[in-house]
Amino acid sequence: MSYSDALSLQRQFGQREIDIDSLVNFLSYLRHEFKHQAVEPKAIEIYFYCLIKGSFYQNIKVSQYSFACLCHLVKRIYFQDQPKLRRYANDVVPVLIEKLAENSKVHDISRKALTDYWRATSLDVERCLRKAGFLNDSSIVREQTLKFLCSLQAAEPKFLPRTLLFDIVSTLRDPVESVRSVCKDCLVDVYKNATLQAMTELKIEIQNQNIPPNIASEVLSALGIQEISEEPKTPVAPFEAPDAASNVAVPSMKRTPLAVLPVQAQDENRNVRVMPLGVCQAVLPSVEVILQRIPTSANDDLKPAFVASSSDLEILMEGLISAFDGKETEANWAQRQKNIVSLREIIRGNAYEDYAITFITCLRSLSGGISKAVSSLRTTLSAHGCKLIMDLATTAKNGIDPFVDGFMQSLVKLSSSTKKIAAQNANFAITVLLGYTSFQPRVAGMISSACRDKNAQTRLYAAGWLQLTLIAHQAHKTIMESFNCVELFENCIKSGLADANPKVREAVRPTYWEFQNVWPHRAALIIKNLDTMAKKALEKLNPKTESTAHKAEEKRPPLRGIDRVALQS
Repeated sequence: MSYSDALSLQRQFGQREIDIDSLVNFLSYLRHEFKHQAVEPKAIEIYFYCLIKGSFYQNIKVSQYSFACLCHLVKRIYFQDQPKLRRYANDVVPVLIEKLAENSKVHDISRKALTDYWRATSLDVERCLRKAGFLNDSSIVREQTLKFLCSLQAAEPKFLPRTLLFDIVSTLRDPVESVRSVCKDCLVDVYKNATLQAMTELKIEIQNQNIPPNIASEVLSALGIQEISEEPKTPVAPFEAPDAASNVAVPSMKRTPLAVLPVQAQDENRNVRVMPLGVCQAVLPSVEVILQRIPTSANDDLKPAFVASSSDLEILMEGLISAFDGKETEANWAQRQKNIVSLREIIRGNAYEDYAITFITCLRSLSGGISKAVSSLRTTLSAHGCKLIMDLATTAKNGIDPFVDGFMQSLVKLSSSTKKIAAQNANFAITVLLGYTSFQPRVAGMISSACRDKNAQTRLYAAGWLQLTLIAHQAHKTIMESFNCVELFENCIKSGLADANPKVREAVRPTYWEFQNVWPHRAALIIKNLDTMAKKALEKLNPKTESTAHKAEEKRPPLRGIDRVALQS
């Protein structure tokens, strides 16, 4: 497949008035060629970009032919150059997952393409299944995601969704009955020929998540697993390993077992910097400049805690879980604060650098407790919770992607606090999270909601979060468009520029120019509909009026709510 064909496709999609018949004929030609001809390496990116765009085109014919071409292109690149599939996974896989919700013909070819993608890069596909599948707002997508796992297990008998076990079991609580039903069938199909160790992991995970007894019994009975018996909970003191001679009930700690990996695999992963949920991404220099303005917690009087092995780390982190059971009280808040501080010391040591997979696995059981700490009415506990999230993001970066959603919910709520220091801590933590983790459509939705919040303080901070998102994740422009994030951002900016609070309007203006840098045509429509005074105020902050790029960078206004505090600290 020649590069000229790719350019021709790009030109056709770029026309103001697309000739539908001509485009459909060309797509039909491409589909045939993808089956029989190799694709020039420099043309791959253009093909992916155009076909992703075409898959969501409003004309049904164009949409269907584009998506069929996309699936054939995945197959072609799978045989031709598998590393290229890894490069485009974050853009292509979410599209394949979304299309699972369509008619049977479409979701059949989507399943086949997803299977090929999984064979090429299983970790990337499983990460996308978590974000775009299990966390999808559409119950049909969640249901079809489960069915895809069943089809994948049928195609690859050795497949076991260890990294997705938490998400699958969580779906047993889905609000939609049909999804719960499919989830039960999925667990039975996937685990019916599994090893005893895998079935034990499933049983413990069901217990850890407190799945209703009737549902748990149905799944376990179908698999021939002995039902879970209720055991009295015996709390384990922090940092103390349970005595092997004692009868301490380990499941009472509500832990996610480290049996996600065999012992050999744990030892092999020592000193591995690759995250279990994705490869660490580089942070743009412009983002680093923003993040450096935030008062860091590096000067806190905390000493790093070092561990000698993955099993020591597991025991250490398990001991921190029990204090977060139930509601916060006078009896447990001090222990919660102590445990949060201990976790901050652990992340400053060698835990993540040497035992990344173990750390992330154990962190899953603690993520709910961290969110509880952030939401605490006690300022010091809440502050340590926010600083812990900043430490995690700074150290693990996109390794904590699965937890961003939960952390954001607590932090956005805290940002509206009447306690100024608590609100500022939340703002700092969200800024660091957005700067160091991957782009997630659900998080974009949270920012959009924050921009419409009743609290002016939250709307003020949200303008900065949106600005940082646009700066940090310009490379994910395609996925933003695929998940309709552009419309969300556009509405945020429109409402912000017309906000009743002058400080919010002022904060949204630099955000507009970052939006204009990515989608100039949409930005032009926004400014066109402003009154003369609003246009004049907006044009004053136009970075392109400066004569050099260096001056333009200097003119970029700081994120609202960060620099003023940084200067005072």
